[in-house]
Amino acid sequence: MGAVKWSVVVGLALSCSAGWGQDAGQSQAAGDALTGAEQQQVQQAGQAFAAGKYADALVAYKALHAAHPGNAQIAKFAAEAAINVGEAQYALGILQPMAAANPDDWQATGLLARIYAQTGDEKNRDAEMAHMAELYQKGLIPARLQQYLLERVVASGKTIMIWHSLVPWGNYKVYDYARVFDGNGQLLMRITLESADMDQALFAKLHPEDAAAGKRQFSLDGYKDLGATPDGGHREMHLTYGFLVGEPAYDEVRADFVKIATGTWTPMSSNTHPAAQ
Repeated sequence: MGAVKWSVVVGLALSCSAGWGQDAGQSQAAGDALTGAEQQQVQQAGQAFAAGKYADALVAYKALHAAHPGNAQIAKFAAEAAINVGEAQYALGILQPMAAANPDDWQATGLLARIYAQTGDEKNRDAEMAHMAELYQKGLIPARLQQYLLERVVASGKTIMIWHSLVPWGNYKVYDYARVFDGNGQLLMRITLESADMDQALFAKLHPEDAAAGKRQFSLDGYKDLGATPDGGHREMHLTYGFLVGEPAYDEVRADFVKIATGTWTPMSSNTHPAAQ
């Protein structure tokens, strides 16, 4: 594998990347307009949310949601901030009625998938993931949203943020993607489950029955930024951890990502190359 162009990644967070939150202070039921002070509170909460200060944002969003329960955008921001600080029950109280009232609400669906993933409810997680795929196929999710944040895992002092692709993206067809951070929030590496088109011809020769059954070859890959080069560019280390026949279930992907992130899986090969811009 070569360099992955990380700038093609779209959809790193449901609310912020999809753009539904910019006018949260302007979306409300008739007769339920926000006051000037509340609009300022929305702006301040949004700034805290964007800066990763979710606890601060949640205090404001809870007050705003209590005052304006019909404002769907404020409700979703409140739910996502709650998920980010571990208040799953509060988020469920917002999202479950919302999704029941409108099954086509992809933002509520995606956030529910994340709650279920992070609380170990595999059955409901898988159901919401399948519903997200269905909504994408129907064109009800913005085409530019390539993936959505599914789970935050903490293991061995590392934080692993895992995104699931709505459509495989990039030259190497990334199906699942993770970022691994240390205790100080510094990015340590990226991990991918890939299935590059260029690898499938050889796979079909080596595994004709699997290929005839519609299976593809997948690989588990890691990428580490090696820093700036004298010419102003960047170099990246690419690590290959293994190959799989057919797309693995999410639980297998999650387990493999955790092994890689925590250093308990030794790569089978590695190389360095210029990082894609």
